[in-house]
Amino acid sequence: MNSSFYNGISGIKTHQFGLDVWSDNIANTNKVGFKSTIPEFATVFSTTMTNYLSTPTANDSGLGSRAYATHLQFSQGSITKTENKYDLAINGDGWFGVLNQNNEILFTRAGLFNRDSKGSLTDPSGNYLLGTLSGNIQNSVVINDPVKTIDLSTTTNQSKIDLPDNITMPAKPTTKIDFKATLNAKPTFEIDSDGTQKEIPKKENFNTTLINDDGTESFLNIKLTKVVPQLSDKTVWSAKAVLKDSDNNIISQKEGQLDFNSRGALISNTLSSINNNGSEVIINFGSIYDPSIANSGFDGLISYHGDSDKNFKQITGDGKKSGELLDYSIGKDGTIIASFDNGESIPVAKVALYHFQNNAGLEQSSPVYFKQTANSGTPQFFKDKNGKTINTATISSHSLEMANLSMGAALTELIIMQKAFDASAKSITTSDQMIQNAINMKK
Repeated sequence: MNSSFYNGISGIKTHQFGLDVWSDNIANTNKVGFKSTIPEFATVFSTTMTNYLSTPTANDSGLGSRAYATHLQFSQGSITKTENKYDLAINGDGWFGVLNQNNEILFTRAGLFNRDSKGSLTDPSGNYLLGTLSGNIQNSVVINDPVKTIDLSTTTNQSKIDLPDNITMPAKPTTKIDFKATLNAKPTFEIDSDGTQKEIPKKENFNTTLINDDGTESFLNIKLTKVVPQLSDKTVWSAKAVLKDSDNNIISQKEGQLDFNSRGALISNTLSSINNNGSEVIINFGSIYDPSIANSGFDGLISYHGDSDKNFKQITGDGKKSGELLDYSIGKDGTIIASFDNGESIPVAKVALYHFQNNAGLEQSSPVYFKQTANSGTPQFFKDKNGKTINTATISSHSLEMANLSMGAALTELIIMQKAFDASAKSITTSDQMIQNAINMKK
């Protein structure tokens, strides 16, 4: 009977532990990034009722239970939308890495991030979000030839992510202008006063803007005039390029000639560049026709004898105006993009997404922060055979992952723990009554 007393006491203590665990889960049901836990129990020990080694273990008598451990549940929590673009949610496997004030790296699924007074991405506890910087910005100025993509470096070489308030993208001067167009060479005639039929030279105008070294603009006009009369085996257009500044002053001008064969392919060009304040800007009317090269002569200007409604013009250049930072955005792969008012954008950083061989081996240092242990293994990035980062999960901006707790299951477990607690208490009172009866028998 003494054993039943102690069994009841251990049951009360054990199920009190279970009540505490499930109550904690319920209390954190609205905590961002919270991972619920399941209480686990173990037998204290058991005694064998016989000395025969071959006796079945069913003859053992248990001596109570004890709290053994809590098992973390790493299932995906629900995703909720927010108004903050720096709120991040991981959909899939992975962890954010944050650097605390003691220069210790913690891992979390709670993506409550925002920019602090210095522009660094931090969580509400002041921990810095870790990632790989692009190196595209130096002293708040975009470097020449910035990289277009970012690949995560090693797990030990991540740093805090700084997003400056002001970034300037310097102007990129124009070095080349590409022209694509169909020139309608179909003859148009008029009748002279003497009754003679005479072909009218057709004209085509091209206007575009050039960006100078200092970010100002120059304006280029190219006028093409069909030379008449034409030779039977080709079409000739004279070309005149005039470059002016914003005050309409002529900077430079140049003339040339474009020849096309009977199929409309460009076979020669003597207007290939123009001077822009000391810098030569390439004028590309397309490649020269070569029968051994596919599409050559037809990838720029084409002279054809067709209808005017089929005319086509496209002008592109490599110059860009200077730009100032407009905003930041975050892609599904964790890349943070800076957008500028000149229409350009560049990657600034990429949020690191850590993985572990054994998530259950992580040490929980607080409800939403974890530390690596020997049991969890070292953090790693998933890479392909070429060493490029593989994205097995997506990161959603304007989103947060909520606790992965099922309220219905938690309340059910709470009731079970309560009933088991009551039953253990009842076993104590029952044992007490049995002892009392035994004492009364002597009387």
